[in-house]
Amino acid sequence: MSTLSSAWNLLERVAYNHGRKAGLTCLVLAILYLWFPIFVVTFMSFAEREVLTFPPSSLTLDWYMVFLENDAAISATITSLQISFITTPIAVALSVLIAYAIDRYVFPGKSILQLVAVLPIVVPLIVVGVAMTIFFGIVGIQASFWTVVAAHVIRVIPFTVLILVPTLVAFDRSLEEASYDLGANELTTFRKITVPNIMPGVVAAGLLAFTISFNEFVYTYFVKDARTQTLPTYLWDQLRQHATPEVNVISVVFIVFAISTVLIAVALTNVERITTHDG
Repeated sequence: MSTLSSAWNLLERVAYNHGRKAGLTCLVLAILYLWFPIFVVTFMSFAEREVLTFPPSSLTLDWYMVFLENDAAISATITSLQISFITTPIAVALSVLIAYAIDRYVFPGKSILQLVAVLPIVVPLIVVGVAMTIFFGIVGIQASFWTVVAAHVIRVIPFTVLILVPTLVAFDRSLEEASYDLGANELTTFRKITVPNIMPGVVAAGLLAFTISFNEFVYTYFVKDARTQTLPTYLWDQLRQHATPEVNVISVVFIVFAISTVLIAVALTNVERITTHDG
């Protein structure tokens, strides 16, 4: 017993003396593990030679000009933006209603609704992609731009619901009760009281939805037609045919887009906090 106690005390002393260093080391390693591939891709986008080698022998901006002058790449980027701009408001509107129903009402099948709302997160993307292809074929819907939009809505709803349900749970419902006491009906209260107060969550959900839709590949690949080329599917085609540093440039576009979205979300959150604090 004394030997075990001494060993335990030794472990406690080691943890106390070296725990902070070990924690910082693990943090640095985790950051390197996450960001080093991004650094490599970004660095390789400036490679001068067409053959991809790391590190590149010389650097240039020529491949960025190639991307900007590539009509197919620009068209794919515009298509991705169009799909994301259409997908986002549809998905967010449906998610607000789903989250509101989950938070406020008790009804038969509520647990099933909660499960169905988040199920696409845990089901493999390829399984859902195949299922949607089969479904569209059974009901006679031809693959098109709009089947991609429908697929993207299904893709992003689970994530937006997971953001909006906690937002509604944290909302001060006494504001709604005060609105009812003043004679407002449920629809007016929802429109003028609930929605404005949960707007930070709605905006965060919208930004996440837009980002996921812009980056989505698997669902798009299964339900698109030959004329609908998004940036992720264009990138895939380039990788299959002949990978050049332009592929890395496209990857940098995705990285910049994702980081910009996060920065916008953080900025909006900070503005909301300042406004709330001042109010």
